[in-house]
Amino acid sequence: MVIAVSNPKGGSGKSTTTLILATHLAHVGASVCVIDADPNRPIQDWKTKGNSQSNIAVIADVNESNFFDVLDAQISKFQFIFVDLEGTASFLVSRAISAANLVIVPVQASAIDVRQASKAIKIVQDEEKAVRRFDPSRRINFRILITRTPAPGAPVSLSQRELERDLTEAGIPRFTNTLAERQAFKAMFNLRLSLQELAGDRRAGNLEAAYDNVEALARELIKISSEETNKDEQLPRS
Repeated sequence: MVIAVSNPKGGSGKSTTTLILATHLAHVGASVCVIDADPNRPIQDWKTKGNSQSNIAVIADVNESNFFDVLDAQISKFQFIFVDLEGTASFLVSRAISAANLVIVPVQASAIDVRQASKAIKIVQDEEKAVRRFDPSRRINFRILITRTPAPGAPVSLSQRELERDLTEAGIPRFTNTLAERQAFKAMFNLRLSLQELAGDRRAGNLEAAYDNVEALARELIKISSEETNKDEQLPRS
C-alpha cells in the first residue's frame, strides 16, 4: 500500500505522522519503506544520523523525474510505502498523490491549517480526475488526520470541535483517532529513536500514553488499508 502524507502547509505534522506510523508498523512485523521527499530530509536524517535499530527502509534520492522508477522498485518489496512530501504544491507532490492508495492529510485545528488542508484535498481530487481518464475505476482515497490535539481527558479546544463538526457536515473522511501533542513524539526526532526505543528515557514523557495513541491510529490505518484493498479487488476492470 502506498501512503502519501501531504499538506501544502509546513509544520502540519507530515514527518511526525510518517515516522510514528512507519516505525510502529515495522515494530509489529510489517515491511515498511519511507520515501523521504521533503527537501529537509527529516526522516533520512533520523535514519542515517541516529542509532535506531528500526528496520524501516528510507529512500531520499527522489525527484519528479525519477519518482515513479523509485516507487516501482519498492512495490514488490514492502507492505507499506510512505511518501513524506514537501510542504508546497509541486510536480513531485502531484505524482506521489497520483500513485497513492491513500493520502493522509495532517492538519492542526487552526483556520490557516484548515485552509491549506482544503488545497491538499483539491489536489487529490484533481489527480483522481486525471488518472481516471486512463483508468475509470481508479480512486485516490484520503483521510484528514487532526494533529497536535490535547491528550485524552484534557479539554478540547473550540477550534477542534468546530473542525470536527465541519468535516462531518461536509462529508470529508477523517481518522476517528487524532494524533495528540506528546513529548515522546518530539523525542523520537531529537534522539533519533523509535517510540519503543525510548523506553526508560525521562525525556519521552508519558511514553505509555504515546504508545497507546500510535497503536490506535495504526490499527485504524490497517483497517482502512484492508477495506480499500477489498474494494479495489471487487471493482470491475475495463
